[in-house]
Amino acid sequence: MTISGHKSMTDWDRVKRDYDSDAPIPYDANDPDDGPYDPNDDAAVDAFFEKATIWVGWPNQVMVQKDGVPVNPDETAAAEAVKTRAKAS
Repeated sequence: MTISGHKSMTDWDRVKRDYDSDAPIPYDANDPDDGPYDPNDDAAVDAFFEKATIWVGWPNQVMVQKDGVPVNPDETAAAEAVKTRAKAS
C-alpha cells in the first residue's frame, strides 16, 4: 500500500519473509538504541533476564521478579500489613 508515493509503515510481507528466513536481528553494540544485549546471543538474553526486574500485565502491572529474585505478591502484601505505624498526635 502506498500513500502519496510512500510505503506504509508496516510491511507485513517483509516481516513474514524475515521471520521465515530466521535471519539474525541487526545489532550494533556501539549503538545505545540497540539495547543492552545482543538479541541473537541466547546466553546474553538469558543473562539479562535472570538479573532483570520483570513486570507483567496491563493496565494493572504486577512485579514477578525483582533483581533476578521471584516475587510473591501475597507475601509482599502480608509483610506491608504487619508494619507498625506511628500514631498522629
